Amino acid sequence: MIKDFNSLIRKYLWGSISDEEYQELSETLAHDEYVVRRLERMAEADDLSERYAEYASVDTETALQKFIKQYVDNGEAGKAAEAPRKPRKTMRYSLLRYAAVVALLIFGGAFWYHREYTRVTPPVITEEVQQAMEQSRESGREGAHIVSTVTSRQQIISEEECELYHVDENFAEQLAEAKRITTYHDKEYWVTLDDGTLVHLNYNSRLIYPEKFGDRRDVILEGEAYFMVAKDKSRQFVVHTPQGDVRVYGTEFMVNTAERMETRLESPTGGSRYHQATSVVLIEGSISFTPESGNELMMSPGQKLVADKDQLLVTTTDTAPYVAWNTGLFVFKNSTLENLMDVISRWYGVENVSYGNEQLRKMHFTGNFKRYGSIERILDAIMMTCDINIDFHSNRITIENR
Repeated sequence: MIKDFNSLIRKYLWGSISDEEYQELSETLAHDEYVVRRLERMAEADDLSERYAEYASVDTETALQKFIKQYVDNGEAGKAAEAPRKPRKTMRYSLLRYAAVVALLIFGGAFWYHREYTRVTPPVITEEVQQAMEQSRESGREGAHIVSTVTSRQQIISEEECELYHVDENFAEQLAEAKRITTYHDKEYWVTLDDGTLVHLNYNSRLIYPEKFGDRRDVILEGEAYFMVAKDKSRQFVVHTPQGDVRVYGTEFMVNTAERMETRLESPTGGSRYHQATSVVLIEGSISFTPESGNELMMSPGQKLVADKDQLLVTTTDTAPYVAWNTGLFVFKNSTLENLMDVISRWYGVENVSYGNEQLRKMHFTGNFKRYGSIERILDAIMMTCDINIDFHSNRITIENR
């Protein structure tokens, strides 16, 4: 039975080849020019990845079958047997030569594969994102409180928080040297992690992460952030939230652990109550969400997942507003005036917003605003679009019908 050529080479290198197998390997190298040409071509190739590609593409079974057809099926076996045999010393020299080539390819290919598998590719930072970062700094909008385990010599995360965010022992060890970044109520912050991942934190948000990643990349998020994750096939990127974990290999997505959800009250007077849930919006790439108690759920670009108590809801959404937010814009699409003013007031630190009646709260608005402009210009645009009166005085906003 004819053995696989690569298997024979490996056995020869390991010193476990039998006399029969050695004879077969010798005859293959002595008579099959196709195999020899491929080996010589591989030996002369300069690029390691090219050598590995050559090694992987050798169809040795076809080459050996060709040899059989030429020398056995056509009755030429006797001629082959009668052909002058090379001295055993010369044959061993040829075997050593070609075996060395294959050994280089095997170990070189393993090195090439390891290099590609463990390669870390930082995210591409577009010109729009770079401009948003500059405008944020220039307008005084970038600001956060940063605490480091190394400098403060204090524990970054408590045992209660470890339990809340599903922190295991391995991740806890990495947090021995960690940072906690907390943005102010009217500020945002951009942070580049150890692997090149860029995180854009919204106001009132917190990120806990190791200063140096080990064999895994885990972070903890409370609040809202846009992630541009460096690609690393060998290490998942995991965002821990109270409702579950977001697992990533390299992509862009948005996470908000303070998604505002409305619950209708079953009472004679009606009304509603708001609570917080975690939402994940996938911009591009592939991610999954694993709830605290449940199975992993894969997401596709353009999907929004909301983890609300014991429920998971996945819908198709327009990702443009999330991308726009990351590049310095407020984008509102058919948003209620109450929701719009909630976002604006928090960003500009407004103490109070009052409405002349309930109908004003439910008025819908669609439009874009620059995040780093003045609040007065935004309020003027809203007044003109909605045909209402807005008074901004003493850090308070009052909205009335005209």
